[in-house]
Amino acid sequence: MRNTASKTQTVYTPDMWPDLVETGRREELCQWLHANGIDPDDVPINAEISIEPTKPKGAQLIRYTVYLRDTNGRKYCGPATDDAAQEERTVPLLVQPPRWTEA
Repeated sequence: MRNTASKTQTVYTPDMWPDLVETGRREELCQWLHANGIDPDDVPINAEISIEPTKPKGAQLIRYTVYLRDTNGRKYCGPATDDAAQEERTVPLLVQPPRWTEA
């Protein structure tokens, strides 16, 4: 297992999207998100995903952005931006990301 517990590791940036689609790595990324309790359908492709250390125990968190949904499960526009409402979240890292994210 990789030891990245002391620094932030970028797993995904929006400029990676074309390569993920072209190489088939998108499915690997989606599987990894699912394994960590994140629904890939709620994660915008234009938002970064990273793994960050926490203190003092050295655990790691995944920091990501999600689309917000109303009580009917539909995405909605935020009143301040008139764009899809989003918020940043964190979850504990349960499964390490695919190896290609190290590059």
